[in-house]
Amino acid sequence: TSIGVVLVHGGPLALGKIATEADAILDAWYPGLEGGGAVADVLFGKYNPAGRAAVTSYLRTSDLPAMGDTNLYPNNGSKGITYRYFTGDVQYPFGHGLSYTDFEYSELTSQAGQQACAGFNISVKVANVGGRNGDEVVQVYVKYKNASSPVPNIRLVDFKRVFLARGCAVNLSFNISPRTYATIPVSHGDAAEEDIYEDRRYIEKGLLGIFVGGGQPKFYDAGLWIGVEIFETVKLTTCSQSN
Repeated sequence: TSIGVVLVHGGPLALGKIATEADAILDAWYPGLEGGGAVADVLFGKYNPAGRAAVTSYLRTSDLPAMGDTNLYPNNGSKGITYRYFTGDVQYPFGHGLSYTDFEYSELTSQAGQQACAGFNISVKVANVGGRNGDEVVQVYVKYKNASSPVPNIRLVDFKRVFLARGCAVNLSFNISPRTYATIPVSHGDAAEEDIYEDRRYIEKGLLGIFVGGGQPKFYDAGLWIGVEIFETVKLTTCSQSN
């Protein structure tokens, strides 16, 4: 006998054995007055789901920082917090979601290299190679490969939800703004003398990795990587002044 679980809740849950012993989990969150009908449509196959997790579901609360600790990076025994900084194992990652059909990614392209303030465009082909019509949530993540300052594991910089009939494909384009991959250098000066209102964000010279897929790169095997070389290091405010 197959067991399906419907979750109705308002925040991350410690699922425990539910995650390992249930055959399927439908996360309804707070579905509203029409939620019962919507859940039934998904369970009985009338509607093909395409939701994505808006938060990270952690395996253990002991991996998380203490209440009141606002340091997002791993520290003092914690493994960090949120998909950007967490270094431990997760139950379900931010951006995760399943479908009754399958999608294929191909032909990921970008501009070869860019001046720091220019930003750049990428394009990708997404095809529905499964047996049913459905929506796909195409997610774009970036990461500096060799940043000189601490940076997130990855950063979601854009996404698009597209409907694809079975057997159909679409070419999608994304414009990646410098603001989405700017870094903040580590301060070694006197904190008392720093202007806390100063915009210290930089666009850093180096290789920027870009991932496109239906989830995070660590958890979505069908996605694609490409690299864009940034040719110079400048302050982000310089980019604002030049535009």
